Amino acid sequence: MRRELIRWFLLLSILGRGLLTTDTKASPASASAPASSPTKAHEDLATNKPLQLQDAVIPQPPQIPRSLLVPPTVLTLMREAEQSFAKRELEKADSIYTRALGMAPNIPSLLVSAAAVKTRLGKLEESRTMLRKALSLDLDNAAAWKLLGMNALEQKRDDEAFACLAQATLHEDNSPRAHNYLGMAAGRKGWSEASEQELRRAVELDPNYADANFNLAVLYLGRNPPLIELARRHYQRALDLGAKRDPAIENLIAKSVASQPSDSQRSSARP
Repeated sequence: MRRELIRWFLLLSILGRGLLTTDTKASPASASAPASSPTKAHEDLATNKPLQLQDAVIPQPPQIPRSLLVPPTVLTLMREAEQSFAKRELEKADSIYTRALGMAPNIPSLLVSAAAVKTRLGKLEESRTMLRKALSLDLDNAAAWKLLGMNALEQKRDDEAFACLAQATLHEDNSPRAHNYLGMAAGRKGWSEASEQELRRAVELDPNYADANFNLAVLYLGRNPPLIELARRHYQRALDLGAKRDPAIENLIAKSVASQPSDSQRSSARP
């Protein structure tokens, strides 16, 4: 019951901001927006440094349900677009999805897949418009909520990001990425305990999730006083899983370790 109340409270908040309208006009600026850089995806939770959240800006299109309601010609186009996306032929995938949407404009899974390509191309407003339409057709679409929240994080729409990602985790609680992004959104709002809870949930679901481990390291460094051992452990885990080294994070860890009293100093300080 409590989860449902939270869900509807957030939903009312979103509706109040007009996020679920089906206006199809995209911002003119979005057409020329550069693709996001994986190393400059989001602000760091503690130090305002960019995080290395590659999956946040390279979303994978969701699996397409082969529904009998989808015309065969549209399914063929969707498969072609998926193949182009996998080959990183993004402009081609975008063009194919546009053709498919011209034939079937009201299929939520198609809208989400097309929006994922728009996000990868840096056309966040166009992606956002598609996702809002998908949710107007299917309010329980976890993939749409998640990608909409990811886009909002990129655009620093923190309230929208938190609301959308909360919906994503309610509809897909076993998604480590949804919990990671929700943890980031909570951190942006200064909710440290909620951020830690979501990031730890992401790591619990996927211990090999480098970005979530990296974010936990950043979070623990931002505590007062910093939780150095936890930060060091999660940072090293992130490196082991392929995350890029971050000199600023390593410098913070080194300084924090150096400022801690040694065992002999602790012993001499005891009465």
